[in-house]
Amino acid sequence: MREAAAPAPKRAVWAWVAGCYVFQALPAAVRDEALPVALRNLGSADAGITKIQSVLGLIFGFKVLMAPFIAAFRPRPLILLSQVATAALLLLAGLTLPAMTGPGGSAVVLCLVLLSVVAAAHDFTLDGYFVASLDEQSRARHSGLLNVASKVGAVLAGPCLIGLAGTLMQHGRPVTEAWSVALFVAAGFSLATAATNAWSFRKEPSHESDGLDVRGRFRAMGAGLRELLRDPRLPAVAALILLYRASEVHMARVLPLYSLAGAEKGGLALDNETYALLRMVTAVGGLALGGVVGSMVVTRFGIGRSLIPLGLAMHAPLLAVSWLAAGAGHGIWSVGVVFLVEYVAYGAGLCALLLAMMKLAEGSAAAVRYAALSTLALLAAYLPGFWAGELAERLGYARYFLFSLSLAAPGMAAALWARSKLRDA
Repeated sequence: MREAAAPAPKRAVWAWVAGCYVFQALPAAVRDEALPVALRNLGSADAGITKIQSVLGLIFGFKVLMAPFIAAFRPRPLILLSQVATAALLLLAGLTLPAMTGPGGSAVVLCLVLLSVVAAAHDFTLDGYFVASLDEQSRARHSGLLNVASKVGAVLAGPCLIGLAGTLMQHGRPVTEAWSVALFVAAGFSLATAATNAWSFRKEPSHESDGLDVRGRFRAMGAGLRELLRDPRLPAVAALILLYRASEVHMARVLPLYSLAGAEKGGLALDNETYALLRMVTAVGGLALGGVVGSMVVTRFGIGRSLIPLGLAMHAPLLAVSWLAAGAGHGIWSVGVVFLVEYVAYGAGLCALLLAMMKLAEGSAAAVRYAALSTLALLAAYLPGFWAGELAERLGYARYFLFSLSLAAPGMAAALWARSKLRDA
């Protein structure tokens, strides 16, 4: 008699969603939060810092062009390979950083550029696997975990590294040496996370490559993009992607710089350690609450009906930040509460946007469709960096945050339009 086949191992979706999306946030946090503070520690101006961020972000943003080549590989091994490569690049950046003002400067820049390229391959593959391997209900159920994991990763590679570097500088280490040690720690954590993700992926069902050649994959990519362009929901969702987060993006580009700027410049005059501590402490409750609330609202009411309330929640922190910037002498508790509100609101608001993008991307060529939409989202997130720092320098932080707040109006108009197109979603 033939022996009965061994039962397939039970999937551990929660494990790889948590681990991989923590990891996904690490390169982005290094670029978006740790790098600006490091450059500020080295004496760079706001305008130059936000432009450097934008260049690196736009390199990362064109991941859709990798689609035909990435499709040749099985997704899970490629995700793990890119995670190991990320750890290696962080280690190499840490080794070359002490010589940044000399010949090592070009090596650090090359590491950051390659980090953006590798992160793009990782994110394209991971997002495509999330969309393709889970049904809509499972995606909604795990969206809160995804959001929390992403922000936890951002805290670990942002405030934690900032705090570590600040502590080392307080003990007399040079700026470049302190940040070098911080990158070594990030590399070690990245490698440990990749090992954990390898375990959780072993419980996933097998997944074969499509068997197409490069020309066939370009045709498949073109077909997927043409299908996306013909989708009647695309204009409304594209407007949502470009405008829904506009006010929050402008705030996020300048908030770390405002927090570290001296009082004579209208900033909060926080040192590295205080800023990092506030961001870490407020993130613990804020991320969990925001992600859970966003996931519950979308699961209960659907994507379309959730856009307005969650969008209003996402814009609320700008009121609080504008209040901080309008006066002086705010206590540490007031600043901490504002940071907490920002985490909660961002976590809740982003949940609806991501699920709207995934809803539009599902179907054939889901990975390519989602990559095209996320590329549009990255353009919306990083293009403002080319003018945000300079505008903040010209207007002053208080008026800059009021300008950012005014961008909530077109964002909510886009949400109303998208709601009508996603009414049944």
